[in-house]
Amino acid sequence: MLQPLKTLARDHPVVRALLLRALARVRRLSCAPPGLYTLCYHHVPERHRAGFAAQIAYLKRHGRFVGADEALTLLESGAVCAERHFLVTFDDGYADNVEVALPVLREAGVPAILFLVSDWLDAPPASPPGPYVDRGLVAAWLDAGMEIGSHSLSHSSLAGLDDAAAGRELAASRAALAAVAGRPIRHFACPWGVAVRDYRPGRDPALAVASGYASFFTTRRGVATGRQDLPALPRHVLEPEWPLHELDALMGARVARS
Repeated sequence: MLQPLKTLARDHPVVRALLLRALARVRRLSCAPPGLYTLCYHHVPERHRAGFAAQIAYLKRHGRFVGADEALTLLESGAVCAERHFLVTFDDGYADNVEVALPVLREAGVPAILFLVSDWLDAPPASPPGPYVDRGLVAAWLDAGMEIGSHSLSHSSLAGLDDAAAGRELAASRAALAAVAGRPIRHFACPWGVAVRDYRPGRDPALAVASGYASFFTTRRGVATGRQDLPALPRHVLEPEWPLHELDALMGARVARS
């Protein structure tokens, strides 16, 4: 029953909105268990700056924001379950992540990590949905105290690559981005991030570790609670224009009846 509802919600925005509003009546972020909630954004256009700021402010009332390196330390030690933690991530490297989202994050005092496709720094795709960051914008991001991670060399689907090609997507992008950042790149976010369809769970997280990464982020929804999650870290894919009650519906837990 659940899967048909998910498919219906995915394909019909009005149905999705109604289902999430209904869920928000019985689920609240304030009731969500402790752990690491990783947020995955893509575009943050200027027209949605206020919506993005509202989401960040709302989440800040329900937990503590951490950077990717601190999140890793908390997961490895088990201290992540002392309270709710939120980690902000951006995939693909759109220019508006720096031009629009960064000022919001800085004003709120919130750290974030930008997952970059290393080949796109000098040769971004010519087709929409760009534009993408260039080296100057990446420098501005880093100068603001933010982190960068790898989103692969060319944004290829790892699942469709042989071992050598998959290993190159991981290792070559890490080396290229380390040269940009001037420090080691510790975090990897898998393109698209769905197990089996987009990456091989029995191979690719291990290839990431062998390439020098300490984490492997996916797009599986959920909360991370310890080191056992590092080979396939869950993330909640969000859009900056979504109303706040949808955050309750998607990440909250059921409200206990009195």
